[in-house]
Amino acid sequence: MCSPLPRYFVSLTRLIIPLLLGLLLLPLSVGGWGSEVDWRGDELTGEVLDTDGRPVSAASVQLLAQGRVVASTPTGQDGRFSVMVPVRWQGRLADHALALRVERMGYDPLEWTVSGAGDQGTVTLIPRPIPLPGFQVEGERPTCEGDDEEGLGRVLWEVARAKHPGGLDTLGVATYTRVQVDTLRMNSGLGEDGEGGILAPGQRGSSPLLRLGWERRIDREGYAFPVRRTDRSGSFSSWSYAPLDADLAPHFGLESFGNNHYFQLLPQASGEEVALVRFCGRHQEHPHLDGRLEIGADTLIRAVEWRFLTPEPQEEAGGRAVFPPGDLAGEAPVLLPMESEVWVTQRDTRTIRRAQWFEEWVLAPGDSVPFLPRRAGEGGAPPN
Repeated sequence: MCSPLPRYFVSLTRLIIPLLLGLLLLPLSVGGWGSEVDWRGDELTGEVLDTDGRPVSAASVQLLAQGRVVASTPTGQDGRFSVMVPVRWQGRLADHALALRVERMGYDPLEWTVSGAGDQGTVTLIPRPIPLPGFQVEGERPTCEGDDEEGLGRVLWEVARAKHPGGLDTLGVATYTRVQVDTLRMNSGLGEDGEGGILAPGQRGSSPLLRLGWERRIDREGYAFPVRRTDRSGSFSSWSYAPLDADLAPHFGLESFGNNHYFQLLPQASGEEVALVRFCGRHQEHPHLDGRLEIGADTLIRAVEWRFLTPEPQEEAGGRAVFPPGDLAGEAPVLLPMESEVWVTQRDTRTIRRAQWFEEWVLAPGDSVPFLPRRAGEGGAPPN
């Protein structure tokens, strides 16, 4: 006679099945821009602009069929995109089976049913300011004394991390990046006294040795170490934080992350398509993390947000990152973000925020930063 399944597997099944059903039955919000995207046989093309008519690069464009993502692509430097429609969904415009979703951090997302060919092929996103820490009111966080009673949070994280590819310990990684930096004086109100604010092209690279060095430092000293900084007012004490917003983001899927944290499945509203898993530090004598993971009904990690908890000076530092969806073949992506944001408040007088948008990541064997192909407008094609 077969032994009964462990209680946490039964409970996990009860969690995943409603998530899957909720994703399949999720209603589509209908926008006013669907008629302006060009339909050319098995391909949807168009461009994404902001309300001032400027191209929006690195926006996520997703094709949905019955509420599920079946194709996705980022916009290029010129805001253009091209989405290939899977064979089984070609010719399904008449029955309103397909929808497009366009989103990027800092803008209101837009989703609509694709209903026919258009003339302009243009989608307009409306800017939405990103609230900064220190200007938001949050409820009390639950205490951090261990995993949830049934261990569901840890089991769900284990399932998710097992699906995402690993092996970055022997790879160099690099990508082109667009960065926006804002500095806000505290108590001055959003949007005032800003510095910077201009998207600048660049690239970032890393290597196995750099990531391995950070992993070792995290295990020894925690997620930050003390430094001295200097500005116009003089020298002051501060912290250097683990760069979890880019090359080191795969840390959220490593065994060492699991060893350093407790996991608690958070309550969710009925019909939600993501599960929220809170994580909190086991070793609170060192600088540690407190945050949450968003895990989709496909048990892939969609997003993560975190804050750094340190001894004095406490700088209200934290961040968040958004990861790409799985591809048409069901392959899970490496945990390298599409976009991210980090912030820190220094000397209780100013908050510095850096938002980043990434193009396609390039992975290469060896302890080196791989050569990146030319981007659009630089004499060559953008990275594939």
